Amino acid sequence: MNQNDTDYSAKKEALLEQGLVSPQAQELITELETELDLLRKQNESFRKALRAKSAQTPRMSTKLRDALYE
Repeated sequence: MNQNDTDYSAKKEALLEQGLVSPQAQELITELETELDLLRKQNESFRKALRAKSAQTPRMSTKLRDALYE
């Protein structure tokens, strides 16, 4: 959990304690938190796949590669 998550959780708890959140809004917040968690996991998975893919590709520029192969 990062700093933003902690801040959001604290704000949510404060609003709930004050009774400023309707049951419908609370349900929506819960759904959004679940969706956010899923998207974070997907993002991490995509980043990991991209790092793995980029590790396999050559890092040499095309001009340098062409010059070396001549």
